[in-house]
Amino acid sequence: MSDVDTPGAEASARQSNWVFAALKIVAAIMIFAMAALTFADVIGRYVFSAPIQGTFELVGLLLGVVTFSALPLVTYSRTHITVDLFDSFIRGKYRFIQQFSILVGSACVIAYIAERLIAAGIDEAEANFVTEDLGLSRAPLLYGLSGLSMITVVLLIVMMWQMATGRLEVKPPDIDLYKGKPEDHPAH
Repeated sequence: MSDVDTPGAEASARQSNWVFAALKIVAAIMIFAMAALTFADVIGRYVFSAPIQGTFELVGLLLGVVTFSALPLVTYSRTHITVDLFDSFIRGKYRFIQQFSILVGSACVIAYIAERLIAAGIDEAEANFVTEDLGLSRAPLLYGLSGLSMITVVLLIVMMWQMATGRLEVKPPDIDLYKGKPEDHPAH
């Protein structure tokens, strides 16, 4: 029985596709907003001698949204930047243990980050903290970033379950992908 044959798998796949599509759209809009704002600020600064107030602040806040909305996408596709120094030596069941341990560790670290973001949001809301230039409260943003982190944690837990039940394959070392001719390597 494949994943698609399991009861509710098709509906679950549609829901996750909808979530991933929404996250991609959010990330794309925020990247575009950062670029447009920076462009407008440079034009205003050097052509009209009138920079946009708070550009640096807004770009920093948008960067947080881009980073945390992309985190579930990168986690799901398993395309994090990795150091594979010892990957060619780890084989068989040890590779499973390595990758499962990484999923567990990642879930713990990101859950901790989510908790810290909530705590920071609560602290800033109670202290009526606002940004320096625009006077914006960062608490709602911190809550949103925490929510995006929790989406990633849930995704990691699902991935752990799938790996434990054999529905998520253990990734082979990247070096195995390029053992052919030197001209087959992506650097060429």
